[in-house]
Amino acid sequence: MTFERKDVSTLGSDWNDTLVWYAKAVGKMQERPLASRTSWRFLAAMHGFNEVLWSAHGYYSSGEALPSDSDKARFWDQCQHQSWYFLPWHRGYLASFEAIVRSAVVELGGPADWSLPYWNYFDPDSRSVPPAFLQKTMPDGSPNHLFVEARYGDGHGKFIVEPEDVSLNALKDHAFIGGDSGGNSGFGGPDTKFNHGKGVNGHLESDPHNTVHGLVGGLADPEHEEDRTTYGLMSIPATAALDPIFWLHHANIDRLWEVWRKRDPQNLDPDQDSWLKGPADRKFIVPDPDGEGITFTASQMLDTTATPLNYTYQDTSDPLAGSTRKKVRLTGLRLLSDAPMVNFLDIKSAGGQVATELLGANPNRIKLAGGVSHTSVTLDKASTDKVNNSFESVKLFSATPKEPDRVFLNLENIRGKNDAAVFYVYVNVPSGDDPKDHPENKVGVLSLFGVSDASKTDSPHGGAGITQVFEITSIVDNLQLDESQLSDTLQVQFVARNTVKPEHDITVERVSVFRESL
Repeated sequence: MTFERKDVSTLGSDWNDTLVWYAKAVGKMQERPLASRTSWRFLAAMHGFNEVLWSAHGYYSSGEALPSDSDKARFWDQCQHQSWYFLPWHRGYLASFEAIVRSAVVELGGPADWSLPYWNYFDPDSRSVPPAFLQKTMPDGSPNHLFVEARYGDGHGKFIVEPEDVSLNALKDHAFIGGDSGGNSGFGGPDTKFNHGKGVNGHLESDPHNTVHGLVGGLADPEHEEDRTTYGLMSIPATAALDPIFWLHHANIDRLWEVWRKRDPQNLDPDQDSWLKGPADRKFIVPDPDGEGITFTASQMLDTTATPLNYTYQDTSDPLAGSTRKKVRLTGLRLLSDAPMVNFLDIKSAGGQVATELLGANPNRIKLAGGVSHTSVTLDKASTDKVNNSFESVKLFSATPKEPDRVFLNLENIRGKNDAAVFYVYVNVPSGDDPKDHPENKVGVLSLFGVSDASKTDSPHGGAGITQVFEITSIVDNLQLDESQLSDTLQVQFVARNTVKPEHDITVERVSVFRESL
């Protein structure tokens, strides 16, 4: 049977049958012991487990029986982040979870065709966490297992993803694989081995994935002192999958992978054996509804209609139909951004890398806090001239149009203690102006999901933090409409979206700008 995953907002009432049965199944799975491979907590621990945090939130009791060392080593702490495995690993994880929930639904007397819905927060009418997840009881007065106490949103009862918080820009990126040398981070992330978290975020992972985690999880009380135990479950990778909304969020991320694959013939998954058959250093494994371990590779995650996946999505139409990444072109003496982007050197989006060159970097590590933080990046004139020349070489009626350079802003080795922190990032906002009045200068949204563990020097993450890459080619292009050449300095501003305090120790080791050329 092929199951259809539907948009939760189209299922009818707040308490439609799909969510009623989901809540009942969650309750049944929560009754199972932690060591059971089909229990709620075992499945959540596959994404991440932290004894201190789980104990603080009431999901683990000291002395409680844990799975065998073998099961913990093979199944737990698997989630792939800052990696080209981010999408295929979560797809297999989601499919295992869905099958186990469906089995519980059937055991309780529910429908055999139950499927996991997705939460499409890009729909203007669905920007808030669905109401069924915010009520303590079900319509019959019984406890609602979709509700969790440790889901804080903005700390004042709101769980809304605003239009300016997320974007679908990742869908415009043709390259699945990103690099780690300052250029494009790719739709799906950089080529890595098994990577439980640290390094460069892929485009879809950074936006919308990370941002939704931080905004939904939030902090218990933003105005008072806190430690990691007062963050919402969704805010931290080691607790995120304990929240039932996690699974609807990831169903939407998985759906967007399907949208990307279908929207443009240039959008190709990697074809390297190291991705298709990897990772070589640790096998991905999930339980089936009987608790048997099933290993899988990315190659098995490409056709959702085939076994072991067997599902489709209600809607994989292109929300950006007619929109693509723009190139600059010369009209008279002015550069405009209204021409469709030509193929990027016919490089297979599945694989190819291009040359990158550092244009400039700020002089010192910067600290981010509430309000507005800023730094300056001085650009090398000779390298910047190459960017200008690449723009000027794009002729309006050229028979062989040439790609201009692409320009990327890198926020390198971000470290800190606030996984829920979200910032809007801007460049070259006019002096004295409020950045929010200049959406044309907005680079994107920085979310720090996973930063605490990635910052720990005594953990497998190694303390390198996370790195975020934003393409700023169009902004550089627009700057040329007002100046004869690209300025030798970029002013970068960070505007806190939610509560960020000095004691969160959020730092960016370096802010740099790179050009990517053919």
